Amino acid sequence: MTELTGLAMTDVASRSTNGRVWKLGLLLGFFIILYVACRNYLYLQAGMLAPNFTIIRQAYNFNLFELPLILFGVAALSAGLAITWRNSRRALIWTALIYAFLGLDLLMLRYYVTYVEPEQLVVRQVRLETPKLDQAVRVLHISDIQAGAIEAYQEAIFEQIEALEPDLILNTGDFLQVVPPATFESEWAKLHALIARVNPPLGTYAVFGDTERELYRIQPEELEPLVMLSSRDHRIELGSSAINLHGLSLFQSKSDEWAMRSIEQWLALSAPNDFRILFGHAPDYVLGLSEASIDLCLAGHTHGGQVVLPFFGPLVIDSAVPKDWAQGFRRVGIPYLNVSAGAGSNRRHGLPPLRFNCPTEMTLIELVPLRPIR
Repeated sequence: MTELTGLAMTDVASRSTNGRVWKLGLLLGFFIILYVACRNYLYLQAGMLAPNFTIIRQAYNFNLFELPLILFGVAALSAGLAITWRNSRRALIWTALIYAFLGLDLLMLRYYVTYVEPEQLVVRQVRLETPKLDQAVRVLHISDIQAGAIEAYQEAIFEQIEALEPDLILNTGDFLQVVPPATFESEWAKLHALIARVNPPLGTYAVFGDTERELYRIQPEELEPLVMLSSRDHRIELGSSAINLHGLSLFQSKSDEWAMRSIEQWLALSAPNDFRILFGHAPDYVLGLSEASIDLCLAGHTHGGQVVLPFFGPLVIDSAVPKDWAQGFRRVGIPYLNVSAGAGSNRRHGLPPLRFNCPTEMTLIELVPLRPIR
């Protein structure tokens, strides 16, 4: 009887101790959540969404490296105490497992957003009917390759472009964002070779982005078959129809007011029956074009936000356009607009090529003659 009483008392004491451990574990969890919330609030106050890429990198390292280490530290402490605090062993082991699981989840998320999704290239396909063309044209819109160096992923991009067999390629800028020891000179030679290898029948045209100032120094003939259309237009004849291209300069693309004069001159000189494509690096120029007689507008720059949170949307788009314009194909008045989320990722200020819920992409736009209904 005495033994049974002793066992019962031990069991009650063990339950009581386990209960206290669970409460302490929950309290510690609350303080960790509070600490994480405060740190991220400070990042927001420091201008992370302005965007400030240095702060974004700090937030990335805290949430997906420092925080997992803190959780692993709590797990290790709990496991160590489980060895000596025998009455609380079960609660301490469970506490260790929970915190270790959370830390491992965050490290796996870090790996996914840094190494997996940034190279999950998606091809969006769009079909656009028009009475202005008498033959189908496959237009590939690519933007923001932004390679730190030309490696297997960039080669895979151009292999996929070749497989799609586009008639026309339009690139809305940001070709390279080299990361040392790579240099612009070494990587541009490799990228130019990939561009030249594809060379679709109607040509490859591009505008300047934010990251390729060195391209301004290269003579046009050295860029061939790539043609830069910065504040310039080009007409492509297709039998009895034509595509009329107009490329905006970097500064024009970032302001509808700056762009309007160039656009008005182009519209005045181009034939209204031509299929008109206007393209620039940033999408801001579209804000003043809802009534313009333009068939298709193209842009990049936003990267779709790179990090897109459920029920919130993209964290940062670095543009004045509405957040739901930061990626995708839509009508914005008379023109259609396609904004690419980019084939690469921003690497400014040491930021890794991170992506979440916003994979890299390019868009195949099939322009199809609109047949009259009989």
